[in-house]
Amino acid sequence: MAKKKVKPKEEESDIDEEDLFGDEEIESHYPDVSKDSKNGNDAFSEDFSKEAEDTELEEGFEIDTGPELPDYKYLKLDMQKGASDNDYTLIVEGQSHGLCNIFVQHLLETEGVNSAAYKITKITPPEIFIRLEEGYKIKKILFKAIETLRAEVTEVQKIFKKLT
Repeated sequence: MAKKKVKPKEEESDIDEEDLFGDEEIESHYPDVSKDSKNGNDAFSEDFSKEAEDTELEEGFEIDTGPELPDYKYLKLDMQKGASDNDYTLIVEGQSHGLCNIFVQHLLETEGVNSAAYKITKITPPEIFIRLEEGYKIKKILFKAIETLRAEVTEVQKIFKKLT
Protein backbone atom coordinates (compact mmCIF):
# COMPACT_ATOMS: atom_id res chain seq x y z
CA MET A 1 0.00 0.00 0.00
CA ALA A 2 1.13 3.52 -0.74
CA LYS A 3 1.57 5.99 2.06
CA LYS A 4 0.31 9.54 1.91
CA LYS A 5 2.81 12.29 2.21
CA VAL A 6 2.18 14.21 5.39
CA LYS A 7 2.44 17.95 5.01
CA PRO A 8 3.56 19.92 8.07
CA LYS A 9 0.66 21.72 9.68
CA GLU A 10 0.76 25.48 9.54
CA GLU A 11 0.25 27.03 12.92
CA GLU A 12 -2.60 29.42 13.17
CA SER A 13 -1.62 32.78 14.56
CA ASP A 14 -3.73 35.54 15.95
CA ILE A 15 -1.35 38.14 14.58
CA ASP A 16 -1.87 39.23 11.01
CA GLU A 17 1.36 39.43 9.12
CA GLU A 18 0.43 42.66 7.44
CA ASP A 19 2.00 45.92 8.63
CA LEU A 20 0.07 47.26 11.62
CA PHE A 21 0.91 50.87 10.79
CA GLY A 22 0.44 50.52 7.05
CA ASP A 23 2.40 53.10 5.14
CA GLU A 24 2.07 55.54 8.01
CA GLU A 25 5.33 57.25 8.90
CA ILE A 26 6.34 57.08 12.56
CA GLU A 27 7.97 60.15 14.09
CA SER A 28 11.02 59.54 16.18
CA HIS A 29 12.22 61.82 18.95
CA TYR A 30 15.60 60.18 19.21
CA PRO A 31 18.66 62.22 18.27
CA ASP A 32 20.48 61.63 15.01
CA VAL A 33 23.75 60.03 16.06
CA SER A 34 24.96 59.03 12.66
CA LYS A 35 28.41 60.16 11.51
CA ASP A 36 26.83 62.12 8.65
CA SER A 37 25.04 64.55 10.95
CA LYS A 38 26.78 67.85 11.73
CA ASN A 39 26.01 67.79 15.40
CA GLY A 40 24.18 64.83 16.90
CA ASN A 41 22.27 67.10 19.29
CA ASP A 42 20.84 69.51 16.67
CA ALA A 43 17.78 67.54 15.62
CA PHE A 44 17.09 66.36 19.13
CA SER A 45 17.26 69.74 20.81
CA GLU A 46 15.37 71.54 18.04
CA ASP A 47 12.46 69.09 18.21
CA PHE A 48 12.11 69.42 21.96
CA SER A 49 12.58 73.18 22.03
CA LYS A 50 9.79 73.56 19.44
CA GLU A 51 7.55 71.25 21.48
CA ALA A 52 8.34 73.18 24.67
CA GLU A 53 7.39 76.47 23.01
CA ASP A 54 4.19 74.96 21.64
CA THR A 55 3.11 73.58 25.01
CA GLU A 56 4.03 76.85 26.70
CA LEU A 57 1.76 78.74 24.33
CA GLU A 58 -1.04 76.18 24.55
CA GLU A 59 -1.12 76.16 28.34
CA GLY A 60 -1.25 79.93 28.54
CA PHE A 61 1.42 80.48 31.16
CA GLU A 62 5.15 80.73 31.35
CA ILE A 63 7.41 79.18 33.90
CA ASP A 64 9.08 81.83 36.00
CA THR A 65 12.78 81.13 36.23
CA GLY A 66 13.74 83.31 39.17
CA PRO A 67 17.20 83.61 40.58
CA GLU A 68 18.93 80.29 41.12
CA LEU A 69 19.16 79.33 44.75
CA PRO A 70 21.99 77.18 46.02
CA ASP A 71 21.22 73.54 46.67
CA TYR A 72 21.49 72.95 50.39
CA LYS A 73 22.06 69.57 51.88
CA TYR A 74 20.32 69.15 55.20
CA LEU A 75 21.87 66.89 57.78
CA LYS A 76 20.01 64.20 59.64
CA LEU A 77 20.89 64.91 63.25
CA ASP A 78 19.97 63.28 66.50
CA MET A 79 21.04 64.49 69.95
CA GLN A 80 21.36 62.21 72.95
CA LYS A 81 22.24 63.03 76.54
CA GLY A 82 25.46 61.48 77.84
CA ALA A 83 26.40 59.96 81.19
CA SER A 84 26.51 63.30 83.01
CA ASP A 85 24.51 66.51 82.63
CA ASN A 86 27.21 68.15 80.48
CA ASP A 87 27.84 65.22 78.09
CA TYR A 88 26.09 65.01 74.72
CA THR A 89 26.25 62.74 71.70
CA LEU A 90 25.40 64.24 68.31
CA ILE A 91 24.59 61.56 65.71
CA VAL A 92 25.17 62.78 62.14
CA GLU A 93 23.85 60.45 59.42
CA GLY A 94 25.38 60.30 55.97
CA GLN A 95 28.59 62.19 56.73
CA SER A 96 32.23 61.20 56.72
CA HIS A 97 35.47 62.29 58.34
CA GLY A 98 35.44 65.59 56.41
CA LEU A 99 32.52 67.20 58.19
CA CYS A 100 33.08 65.53 61.55
CA ASN A 101 36.76 66.50 61.73
CA ILE A 102 36.28 70.18 60.87
CA PHE A 103 33.20 70.50 63.09
CA VAL A 104 35.03 68.99 66.08
CA GLN A 105 37.91 71.43 65.48
CA HIS A 106 35.48 74.35 65.59
CA LEU A 107 33.79 72.93 68.67
CA LEU A 108 37.15 72.73 70.47
CA GLU A 109 37.81 76.41 69.66
CA THR A 110 34.39 77.44 71.02
CA GLU A 111 34.24 78.87 74.53
CA GLY A 112 32.46 76.54 76.93
CA VAL A 113 33.48 73.25 75.29
CA ASN A 114 35.63 71.13 77.59
CA SER A 115 36.25 68.30 75.09
CA ALA A 116 34.96 67.11 71.72
CA ALA A 117 35.69 64.04 69.62
CA TYR A 118 34.02 61.90 66.98
CA LYS A 119 33.77 58.21 66.14
CA ILE A 120 32.90 56.63 62.80
CA THR A 121 32.20 52.92 62.39
CA LYS A 122 30.72 50.92 59.54
CA ILE A 123 27.90 49.70 61.77
CA THR A 124 26.56 52.96 63.20
CA PRO A 125 26.37 56.51 61.82
CA PRO A 126 29.09 58.98 62.88
CA GLU A 127 28.85 60.21 66.47
CA ILE A 128 30.28 63.46 67.83
CA PHE A 129 30.86 63.46 71.59
CA ILE A 130 30.75 66.84 73.33
CA ARG A 131 31.50 67.67 76.99
CA LEU A 132 30.60 71.18 78.12
CA GLU A 133 31.85 73.23 81.04
CA GLU A 134 29.39 74.04 83.81
CA GLY A 135 26.76 76.64 82.98
CA TYR A 136 26.82 76.42 79.17
CA LYS A 137 23.88 75.39 76.98
CA ILE A 138 24.38 72.90 74.14
CA LYS A 139 22.20 74.83 71.65
CA LYS A 140 24.23 78.01 72.06
CA ILE A 141 27.52 76.13 71.75
CA LEU A 142 26.41 74.33 68.57
CA PHE A 143 25.14 77.61 67.09
CA LYS A 144 28.47 79.37 67.79
CA ALA A 145 30.48 76.50 66.29
CA ILE A 146 28.31 76.41 63.17
CA GLU A 147 28.56 80.19 62.74
CA THR A 148 32.36 80.13 62.93
CA LEU A 149 32.43 77.25 60.43
CA ARG A 150 30.07 79.13 58.10
CA ALA A 151 32.23 82.28 58.32
CA GLU A 152 35.35 80.30 57.44
CA VAL A 153 33.64 78.66 54.45
CA THR A 154 32.41 82.02 53.06
CA GLU A 155 35.92 83.46 53.49
CA VAL A 156 37.39 80.56 51.50
CA GLN A 157 34.71 81.01 48.81
CA LYS A 158 35.67 84.69 48.45
CA ILE A 159 39.34 83.77 48.08
CA PHE A 160 38.53 81.19 45.38
CA LYS A 161 36.38 83.73 43.49
CA LYS A 162 39.30 86.14 43.46
CA LEU A 163 41.58 83.44 42.08
CA THR A 164 39.26 82.57 39.19
